[in-house]
Order: sequence, then C-alpha cells, then structure tokens
Amino acid sequence: MNSAQDLARKKADLAPQQIEAWRTFSKTVFQEGALDEKTKQLIAVAVAHVTQCPYCIRAHTPQAMRKGASKEEIMEAIWVAAAGRASGAYTHAAIAVDAMEGNMEEKLYPTSTPEMAKKKADLAPHIVETWRTFSNTVFKAGALDEKTKQLIALGVSHVTQCANCIKGHTITASRKGASKEQMMEAIWVAAEMRAGAAYAHASIAMEEMDKL
Repeated sequence: MNSAQDLARKKADLAPQQIEAWRTFSKTVFQEGALDEKTKQLIAVAVAHVTQCPYCIRAHTPQAMRKGASKEEIMEAIWVAAAGRASGAYTHAAIAVDAMEGNMEEKLYPTSTPEMAKKKADLAPHIVETWRTFSNTVFKAGALDEKTKQLIALGVSHVTQCANCIKGHTITASRKGASKEQMMEAIWVAAEMRAGAAYAHASIAMEEMDKL
C-alpha cells in the first residue's frame, strides 16, 4: 500500500504545472482578506461535509482549530452544511411538484412563489413544519453568530448549486452585516473546496492505476 506522501508525490508528478497553479490558488483563497482565516476554515469544514470528502474533513478540521475555532463552532458549521443540503433538496421539490401537475413544458426552474411554497408544504405538512423548526434552530446565533452562519450557508449553497438558496443566503448574509467582499471570499472558499475534493480523490485513481 502506498503511503499518503507517496500518493501525493505521484499525483503531483503526473501534472506538475497544474498542481503548482492549484497550490497557489488554494493558498491565496485561504489567506486573510475580507474574511479572517478562522471563518474561511469553518466554511471549508462545512463545504467538505457537502462534497463528502473525508480527506478534506480531516485536513480542515484541525486547521480550523489552529485558527481558533472551538469544537462547538465547528459542529455548528457542520449543522449549517446539513441544513443547506436539506434546503437544496426541498427547494428543488418545486420542480417535482411542477412535473406532478404535468407542466413538463414549463421552464426548468419554476418561479418561486407563495403558491408553490404552499403546494409543497401541503403535500407533507407535518414534515415541513419540523424542517422549518430545524432550519430556524440551525441559523440562530449560538457558538457562531448569525452573519458567520449565513456566510457558511452561502458557500454551501454554491456547492449544492441551489439557485434559490444562493439568492436567499446572499440577501440574508447582507442583512446580517456581511459585505460584498466577504460574501465573494466565502464563495471562493467553496470553489477551492470543490477543486480540492476532486484532487484529493485522485488518490483513489492512483491506487487503481498502480494495480494495472
């Protein structure tokens, strides 16, 4: 079995220019800027739970702690990620409801309206009520303030690729005091984490290549 260091070296050797460019990109993303390094690492931990990258979770959890994040803050960031995944799924239920009603020729994303929200809720009223309670609980200030939670959610929503979630969390993050620069840096952390997860999983491909 190859060691992690051996695999990393082999991956880098197969595409040296790309790995160098990515390392520079990654280093730039996580430097302190409009957002401090601790917040960026908390976003990274949350996003890693959406990309479901064990390598990333193991790497960014201790990095977040080194930057001053408590265990409670890290767990709250993870719960924001969980709520974000649930929200993305429920938001897209509008497409399913549209299809149930035979509107197959309508635009890809149905317009978000109070009528559509009611239709979705009426099909599973007890569940939607408990989901709302869950979501409200997750986004209340706790170990993390509401602004930080919204920035984490904004990053997460760019990974779940939920258009309505992106719009919603952009507006709410702004209301909670996040600047445009802070929101864009949160989005770049999410972008880096998607790239990082893809590259990290190349270790699996490398192990299979070595068997050939």
